[in-house]
Amino acid sequence: MTNTQFGEECDIVAVLTPKPGKLDRVAELLTKLTACVKKNEPGVLSFHLYKDFDRETGQEELVLVEKYVNKEAYDLHAELPDFQAMHATFRSEELMAKPILIKSVKPLVGFERS
Repeated sequence: MTNTQFGEECDIVAVLTPKPGKLDRVAELLTKLTACVKKNEPGVLSFHLYKDFDRETGQEELVLVEKYVNKEAYDLHAELPDFQAMHATFRSEELMAKPILIKSVKPLVGFERS
C-alpha cells in the first residue's frame, strides 16, 4: 500500500518476552508509551498491544503491532525521549527474558472493517 504524500507505509511487529512476574510492569510501561505516541506522533497510524502465550517456552509474551506512515516516522519514534526512557527502564529493572524481536512486515492479504 502506498501513500503518495509520505511514501510507503511501514508495518512493525515487536515481540517482547518479559521475565516471569514482570509482564504487568512491561505492559504498564507500554501503556504509558501508547498514550505518548497517540498524543505526540501523528506519523503513527496504529499502535496495538496484544498478550500471547508461547506454548514452546511456557512464557507469556507481549506483541506490539505498529503502523507508520513511512520509515521516517518509525525512525523518529525510536529516537523520541519517551521511547528511549522506556527502553532504559527495561534495562535498569532487568525486565526482559530475551532481546525484543522486531520485524518489519508487509501485508499480503486481509481487511479492516470500520
